[in-house]
Amino acid sequence: MTATPFRLLLLEDNPGDARLVQAALADHAAGEFVITTVKRLADALARIGSEHFDAVLCDLGLPDSTGLATAQAVVTQSPGLPLVVLTGLHDADLGREAIQHGAQDYLVKGESDGSLIARTLRYAIERKRLEMGIRVANEALERRVAERTAELEAAIEKLGTSETRFRELTELTSDWYWEQDENFRFTWFSDGAMQHIGIDIAEYVGCTRRELPIDQVTEAQWAEHRRQTEAQLPFRDFQYRWTNRNGGQYNLSISGRPVFDEGGRFSGYHGVGSDITKRKQAEEALRAAEERFRGLVEQSIAGIYVVQDDKFAYVNSRFAEIFGYGSAAEMIGGDKLSVVAEKDRETVAESIRLRTEGDVASVSYQFTGLRKDGSTIEVGVHGARATQDGRPAIIGLMQDISEKKRAEEQVQRYIQQLKTAVMSTVEVATTLSEMRDPYTAGHERRVAEIAVAIGAELGFDTRRQEGLRVAGYLHDVGKITIPSEILSKPGKLSPLEFDLIKGHSQASYDVLKGVEFPWPVAQVALQHHERIDGSGYPQGLKGEAILLEARIMSVADVIEAMSSHRPYRAGLGIEKALAEIERGRGSAYDIDVANACLRLFRDKGYSVPQ
Repeated sequence: MTATPFRLLLLEDNPGDARLVQAALADHAAGEFVITTVKRLADALARIGSEHFDAVLCDLGLPDSTGLATAQAVVTQSPGLPLVVLTGLHDADLGREAIQHGAQDYLVKGESDGSLIARTLRYAIERKRLEMGIRVANEALERRVAERTAELEAAIEKLGTSETRFRELTELTSDWYWEQDENFRFTWFSDGAMQHIGIDIAEYVGCTRRELPIDQVTEAQWAEHRRQTEAQLPFRDFQYRWTNRNGGQYNLSISGRPVFDEGGRFSGYHGVGSDITKRKQAEEALRAAEERFRGLVEQSIAGIYVVQDDKFAYVNSRFAEIFGYGSAAEMIGGDKLSVVAEKDRETVAESIRLRTEGDVASVSYQFTGLRKDGSTIEVGVHGARATQDGRPAIIGLMQDISEKKRAEEQVQRYIQQLKTAVMSTVEVATTLSEMRDPYTAGHERRVAEIAVAIGAELGFDTRRQEGLRVAGYLHDVGKITIPSEILSKPGKLSPLEFDLIKGHSQASYDVLKGVEFPWPVAQVALQHHERIDGSGYPQGLKGEAILLEARIMSVADVIEAMSSHRPYRAGLGIEKALAEIERGRGSAYDIDVANACLRLFRDKGYSVPQ
């Protein structure tokens, strides 16, 4: 789970599909996503324009937009927002086409569980973040190149052949100029030398280069420079450090060209010097950044690779480790499919081909990897089209997900075992209650089934329906506190006996309140005899003060009780039970719950479970 939940905009007009996605993420990525659901494209575009979202999960078929137009509208509205599309089982080609139009990925309805949805969304968010970072860096670099090019072009335009034009330029440029005679003594410095590095022109006129305050030049560099000057050759970019009178230090570069008089005799050098202090600092910073980047890549917990010309052009140490190689060098130059199990090679090769040929910019997928020793592992990959040395390449990240998959499968087994244990415990409690009141055996189970059916009719998701089932099994557990002779009494109860019976709601709550269910089971047991108009017990609650689950349970309880046999009367039948619900609709019973119940029995042929 992330420290800050991702904000997900779910664009889905089918409430059932939307609930399935929400339930899947709640089960497999609890707390990782905060989901906002809208049904129309227009509403989604309005929310995107006014709110922050980390990703969009989008059905392509909506009331006001269908197909690729839906994906294109979202991408056009917010190019920097990761988009994952939802397609039908037979629309996988449409999902892949949506990726070509700016979507990060696609999911097929009915074939995507919670872990796949969560993983796809995480990868989409991370890929978009990397893409946007690269785009910003490229734009900044292009601006810098354009600026530098413009600067150079402007400087070139200012150059002229006349002495006057030259003198003017020496006052404007950050470079400085110098002249030497045939004895290699400086005869002139431009004013730029004084302005930029503090050279006093008069002080150094008449000196040779070795007499200047220069350091950080090796003997080999001096020897080569001396050879060039003695041979009267041009030289370029002779670098050194200058220390002026005030202790200021500069990195300088000079280039010189020999000058010959009309008779062809050597008469000295003309040259230009540049203050490259900032350039040196930038180079050092770049070198340090490259070292940091290389360190991050080489020590990354993810395998990183570059494929070019169907071979590995680069892999980091982690990539080699994943596949059981002793070093990255063993793998460089090897066949790209050498690490793919035979059954997945065609799929992986097609994925690489699509990206290399430009059909798909990036893709995430899983395959079975083949290690050097012949063993297999499960890996997850995200690869993107790139360019290396001016030619197409694929750069990607790879992780060993074998343990993760096994852990996920183990977690699912534990969850199922826990569910089974909980329901077994619930059934034991129900059995104990029925042993106290054999005449109502099966009442709790039947009430639970009816409540679940009503909940499903009202649109409850699977998890919430399960809560109704558990609450139905346990809603009368407090009857274990009531003497069995009262529970099974065939005649009319006295007021005192009826008060004892009414106390079972509170008793059920007292038994259940200390159990940490993921649903409000204790409150449902306490409130299932409350009525909308306040005529119920034990608290006389009204309307919305009663939990919706308790309102459902009260209707299910009446249906089961009236249609079943009791010690003091024969079963009244389902029609009389439904007539009671219809009579009390809006007064004793919640309108929506009552209507859902009536639809189930009268329109959909539902019957009381046996």
